[in-house]
Amino acid sequence: MSAIGRLKEKIRRRETPFYNGLYRLARALQRIHMPVIPGLHGALYHERQLRRSVWHHLLRVLYHEPLFKSQCEHVGRNLRVIGGVPHLEGRPIRIRLGDNVTISGVTTFCGSTTAHDPVLQVGSGSRIGYQTTIITGEGVYIGEGVGISFRVFIAGSDAHPRDPVARQQGRPPDSKDVKSVVIEDWVMIYQSVTILKGVRIGKGAIVGAGAVVTKDVPPYTIVAGNPARVVRVLQPEYMGTDELTSRGA
Repeated sequence: MSAIGRLKEKIRRRETPFYNGLYRLARALQRIHMPVIPGLHGALYHERQLRRSVWHHLLRVLYHEPLFKSQCEHVGRNLRVIGGVPHLEGRPIRIRLGDNVTISGVTTFCGSTTAHDPVLQVGSGSRIGYQTTIITGEGVYIGEGVGISFRVFIAGSDAHPRDPVARQQGRPPDSKDVKSVVIEDWVMIYQSVTILKGVRIGKGAIVGAGAVVTKDVPPYTIVAGNPARVVRVLQPEYMGTDELTSRGA
């Protein structure tokens, strides 16, 4: 134990009156609190918030967004990357973004190693939330106005082969297990949802928190559970004019 460690131990045990005094002094110092000075601390709080906001804005505009854009095939207007740079791994991904897309910087986009030409396409006005992970498979196609909440996992392919021997040998998954995921316009996906390969989520659908989506979701429905099932069909007021017209409304 170091000299400082031995000193701390003696104070903690209060071995002598001297160390007991040091212990009591340390406890007294821990109970000291700074009173709030009206006006001053409120101003300091807002100054801190303003300083942090300006710094994060400059970091986003001058560093994070240009780095991410350099890895994209197409980027529309007004991209916002918040809180860092999305992590890219695996096979290079053809990333195509529409206008007014917002992506959390704490996300992971993984190109499937067995895919021929993986694609990640995000439509205009869509948002991808904090700690979302997307494994592209052949492609993940996200429509317009889609909201993806926190910690969503979208898997266009299996990460490992099903055969245990193949897994131990480090072989990639079978190419037949590499598919696409399609999320149509105006879909809302809540936190901690898992969407598996080959799934299509229909226009205007809502996927409840924690759901595991293993098969196609009909348009304008709410699904929930593991595996996800339809729990409600949305009323016509939720549907777009084009849908109402096509249904003969």
